[in-house]
Amino acid sequence: MRLRDADLRLRDLKLGGIDAESDYNLADYFVTTPYVESAIAGRRTLFLGRKGSGKSGLFTQLPRLLNEGASPDVAVLLLTPDHYAWAALKEYREQGLLSDQAHTNAWKLTLAIEIAAKLVSLDDNWVGSSEGAIKALRRFLSDNYGTAEPGLTRTATSILEGLSKFNFSAFGFGVGVEQRQREELPITPTIVASLFDVIESIVHDQAVVVALDRLDDSWDGSPESQSLIIGLLKAAKELNDRFGHTDGGLRVLVFLRSDIYDSLRFDDKDKHRPTEEHIIWRPDELKEMLGRRLPSRITVDELFEPGDMRGSIAPFNYISKRTFLRPREILQFMEECIRQAGGDAIEITKDNVREAEERYSRWKVDDLKQEYSAARRFFDIESPRPVPGLRARTHEQLAVLQLGNSLRYLQRLPHSFSTARMGELYGPVRGPGWLWRSRARHVSRRLRVRLRQLLHKYDGRRC
Repeated sequence: MRLRDADLRLRDLKLGGIDAESDYNLADYFVTTPYVESAIAGRRTLFLGRKGSGKSGLFTQLPRLLNEGASPDVAVLLLTPDHYAWAALKEYREQGLLSDQAHTNAWKLTLAIEIAAKLVSLDDNWVGSSEGAIKALRRFLSDNYGTAEPGLTRTATSILEGLSKFNFSAFGFGVGVEQRQREELPITPTIVASLFDVIESIVHDQAVVVALDRLDDSWDGSPESQSLIIGLLKAAKELNDRFGHTDGGLRVLVFLRSDIYDSLRFDDKDKHRPTEEHIIWRPDELKEMLGRRLPSRITVDELFEPGDMRGSIAPFNYISKRTFLRPREILQFMEECIRQAGGDAIEITKDNVREAEERYSRWKVDDLKQEYSAARRFFDIESPRPVPGLRARTHEQLAVLQLGNSLRYLQRLPHSFSTARMGELYGPVRGPGWLWRSRARHVSRRLRVRLRQLLHKYDGRRC
């Protein structure tokens, strides 16, 4: 049914927010994709995707999805470290330990305290060993925070102040850990082990799922930020390995931008591969996502005037091919199409799509510029010129072309490089010769696998 037949106009469409945090009706049109099923079933614990791919959407809907599915009694703990918690954890150090391991310990202790607070807050009739364990956790929280729900920020800042400030008598330690003891032996693993020993006796009866999102809000690409994220990944894996197969159980899910994850380098990263779930959308899933947001009996194709775009392609397919197949991009493009058509219109014309594409192109190049510069702190570029009519991959090439203008190693490559020399640097390429544009475009295609090697080889050197 077309809008005209339903006595509706484009202004009557409510497509919802473009980000999960502002979309209060997301549950009404949430699409259960394969990666959502992996999260519910516990098959994967590390969810990776680019900006706008739906990580936060799954994160916010996780309690509902679990409680409506096969785990109605699971306790779900959602954590989003703010700037203060991030800064406190980033500054944590332990004498004699590498930064990654110190941050792993800090995350495990932070998660232990947050899990303890979640368990204590549950209104349940605890019996047997769980009853005694809950009493110990409640006493620990009361002794140290004066409340059963200290919050992530307060937990993180208290850890930074040092273990000597803690009262661990609830677990059989002395009242306060002396600073000299902390300097003589690695007390943090001991404390963490004691906390999780108590928690283990509870999660046999009460399943807990912990999820962490918005880890890129305070990300700056510094070695300290990298170490903190690596510490979290290691801590999450250790806890999942320990508790993932127990009755009830405890699972820790991490939602992280894929470009940040790809930039991390640490030992045993290959061991995390089985836990990875890359969030990838198909065009038909994106069409379903959009269709669920439309009024009853209105389909996506009926929003557009009849006929194909240039190249004999349907309007929605034309739009999707100019995105990276991310929900946020589809919604941005569609909202701009509606704006170009006007609220009183009954359909989106082909001209409206082309006009919307010009502004969308500007947004997308700017977004890519920001996305790359967030991952690489040394990127410092001016706003690139928008080029409408380009597909998503070409937008990315254009953004990297602009980035290339400020990359030091590309600035130092003379235009007179021979084809053989360029092939040696960037790999084999077809064509008679190398021009600046083709050189930068070739680099953009190989950016993910070659950027670090090129920077390491040519940073600070002249060719």
